[in-house]
Amino acid sequence: MGIVRIIKHSYQIARTVLFDNSTNGFISDNVQDAIEEARLYAQGFPRAGISSKQNGVVGNNDWLGPNELMPNTPFCVFAVKTQINEISWSNQNSDVRFRIQFRRTSKTGTIFHTLTVNSTNDGTGYESGLAYDFNPGDVVYAQYLDDGQNCSDMDITLWVSRIP
Repeated sequence: MGIVRIIKHSYQIARTVLFDNSTNGFISDNVQDAIEEARLYAQGFPRAGISSKQNGVVGNNDWLGPNELMPNTPFCVFAVKTQINEISWSNQNSDVRFRIQFRRTSKTGTIFHTLTVNSTNDGTGYESGLAYDFNPGDVVYAQYLDDGQNCSDMDITLWVSRIP
């Protein structure tokens, strides 16, 4: 005959455990809701790309909308609190040289970031380490400024995450 050992565990239900939300911006006041809130609003989850695709040559002072058929429209309008984290770009030409000025609210709005691309490059690149926050309804316009050989068949993507 063997010895049978009964082990009792004490479990707490996460909804009954208090959570201090006084210093972290959470709304939740219990552990279960805090876990769900963190999952829903975790920065970087889910990550998304907002792209603009331009067929043909991109001209100096062109406004970059979602594509070349909508050149004078906003690059994007945010539906939720969002943070721009990175920008990537590609085109068919090498050694292009250009800037893209990103503006808030309108074409004459404040420039919040300038992507500067210098030679030499193989027609692709990225910029990381950005942290620009936007609220629902905020609009971004993007203006292409040519500083050398123009881009052609260009894709530029804003990599964004939802923020609380």
